[in-house]
Amino acid sequence: MYVMKKFYLLIMVLAGYVTTMAQPDPDCPLAVGQYFNMPASPTFCKLFLGNLPAGDPSTVGTISLIGGNGLPIPDINGNTAQPLPSTSTSATIEYACQGIVRVEINFYSGGVLKECTLVPIAGGPLPVKLSAFNGRLNTETEATLAWTSSMEENSYQYEVQRSADGRSFTTVGKVTAKGMSFDAVKYTFNDPLPGAGAYYYRLNMVDLDGKSELSKVVYVNSKKGSSIVTKIFPNPFASEIQLIGATSADLNTPGKVKVFNMSGQQINFRIVGANAIALDEKAAKGLYFIKVGESIHKALKK
Repeated sequence: MYVMKKFYLLIMVLAGYVTTMAQPDPDCPLAVGQYFNMPASPTFCKLFLGNLPAGDPSTVGTISLIGGNGLPIPDINGNTAQPLPSTSTSATIEYACQGIVRVEINFYSGGVLKECTLVPIAGGPLPVKLSAFNGRLNTETEATLAWTSSMEENSYQYEVQRSADGRSFTTVGKVTAKGMSFDAVKYTFNDPLPGAGAYYYRLNMVDLDGKSELSKVVYVNSKKGSSIVTKIFPNPFASEIQLIGATSADLNTPGKVKVFNMSGQQINFRIVGANAIALDEKAAKGLYFIKVGESIHKALKK
């Protein structure tokens, strides 16, 4: 009976130990880490760390990758410890693809050096989440693409693709992605146009695991207008509106462009491109009338 009781107590202690080890480290309870095999040659791995402890102001901590033999794993430059400034709560480390048992983070809190650990996990196929993507003319010969990701966990890069017919797209540029972020990240890309005309753009969003996803298509028109707006795009719209057929001269002529709501009240707007405007941020959702010269177009704000 004594042996059984002792064995039972031992099991309870081990169970409590496992439960304790499974809990987040109290010194960095929200810290997370994911690693990925990069779709590049030669092959290497990339570790993303987020929600790290900020530490005391103006102090620098360290981040170390620990392998199965208990020794630090160096990054691709041979460094066995990465600096963690108090101004940063995230880090990216590139290393040869060795197995990481844990990540050790040293930082100062209240003048005391503390250490916390986390176990990174393999990144999964989580696509980038776009909250906005717009295209407009920056000048008569250059388009500006702007987009915002609401969250990124394994993003690698954005391929900006252009088309003259909306069907066949060609990559005209690449933008390196943030990689891992729990906050909104804004990106822009300027594309010199090959000539006057209408162009369509989309993003090919490539993840670290090599998978990709296409965004919606946006439209830009650089044709010289004749002060006759033939179309507004997009419709419905979120913020910016392109006036297809208008020129920068039309938009900059006082009184040439006016916007009204359903009650007939004139709504303020600002010029954001050679043929694009953005309504006042306080403008409510609903139907609007855009008057350019003698032509009137309806636009729905979503």
